[in-house]
Amino acid sequence: MARDAAVGDVVDRRYRLRREIARGGMGTVYEGEHVTTRRVVALKLVNGKHATAAVEERLEREAQAIRQLRHPGVVELIDAGMCATHGAFMALEMLLGRTLDGIIASRRRLPVAEVLSIGQQMCDALAFVHARGIVHRDLKPSNVFVAREGTREVIKLFDFGIAAVDTNDPKARKLTGSADLIGTPEYMAPEQLFVEPTDHRADLYAVGVTLFECLAGDVPYGGTYPQVLMKLAQEKRPPRVSSRCDGVPSELDAIIDRALARAPELRFQSAAEMRDALDHVNGATGAKPRAVREVVATTLLQGAGPSLPPPAPEAEARDTDTAPIPLVRRLFERVPYVTIATISLPNGDVVVGRSEDLSLGGMLVRASSAVAQGSIVRVRFTLPIANEDVDLEAMVRWVRGARGGEHALGLQFENLPLDVRRVITSYIQAV
Repeated sequence: MARDAAVGDVVDRRYRLRREIARGGMGTVYEGEHVTTRRVVALKLVNGKHATAAVEERLEREAQAIRQLRHPGVVELIDAGMCATHGAFMALEMLLGRTLDGIIASRRRLPVAEVLSIGQQMCDALAFVHARGIVHRDLKPSNVFVAREGTREVIKLFDFGIAAVDTNDPKARKLTGSADLIGTPEYMAPEQLFVEPTDHRADLYAVGVTLFECLAGDVPYGGTYPQVLMKLAQEKRPPRVSSRCDGVPSELDAIIDRALARAPELRFQSAAEMRDALDHVNGATGAKPRAVREVVATTLLQGAGPSLPPPAPEAEARDTDTAPIPLVRRLFERVPYVTIATISLPNGDVVVGRSEDLSLGGMLVRASSAVAQGSIVRVRFTLPIANEDVDLEAMVRWVRGARGGEHALGLQFENLPLDVRRVITSYIQAV
């Protein structure tokens, strides 16, 4: 039986685990380095206690699906195999950036121009995926990566773990059968929820939900499987995104509404068709998307530097779930950086989260529990480049509720050591 991996382990005599990036119920993703070529990869492993034959077969199927998908909008598969010690693994390209759900958690709502760009790129990738007989079946913001490539930011789809593959392989058919009820209910098409036959149009429904959430900060129907099913049964049609937020062009409102149609035949019939509709809106509005990451002040301070000023009184009184975070708090250049962050509270409690970005001033962390604004905490994480663990004092500058009970925390470093400052500065300059 496969055992849980740890930083420093070598998987299949090829990949040394350098740091933990993300952790889920079934698996963990590490930054790994090939011991010979020194190429850095994202290594996906199944957690030891979940390493059943069925779970490992799913990872194998995911690798087989991604292998067919050489497209700029899909994460690249580099290697896959079975390690005698650590079980099934998959090596993917190491991306610099953030997941879309991390961006939504910190910003809550995105401008129309950015949402159009996200939708266009998702549909581009899906047109390629669907043409190869693959249906993702689990599209959602947490499976959409906003990758930074030079001065551009591009959308990449990942996590094809429950994809349906059009194949004659009996084992693959068994693993992707229409009777499986797997996925995240808020993003699942009605036919998926009611365990009916599904096709590529279920993915277009998920795109509609994702764009809805990008604009409104919430999904059309939230909750558990029974709760979402109940809402679908009670309401004849989904809410319009324009009823949840202002400033949505009528054409974009209509596109999202069509994508969310209950009956698949009333939706767009292909990703290319939906992309064409989004292109038309983009041309009609003249929207010019800025980078999907938030535009911030970019003053890179040298030396010790002053501490950040306190938030303005009027900012403290705002609704933290909807108000933008004032730019006065953004005195340092931030770059994407995803790693596990452990926050130790003054009362001894520990909150485990995941960083989204890093600067000389602090870091953004997504966590399952809220932490009181103004608290002085200790945050432990692995530094980039050096891959060494640090334990730093920080103040919780702001707290914002996110969907699903998560919270986005803005941490400000206190008394940043010079050696840590140098490593972060080097990382920022390299990025």
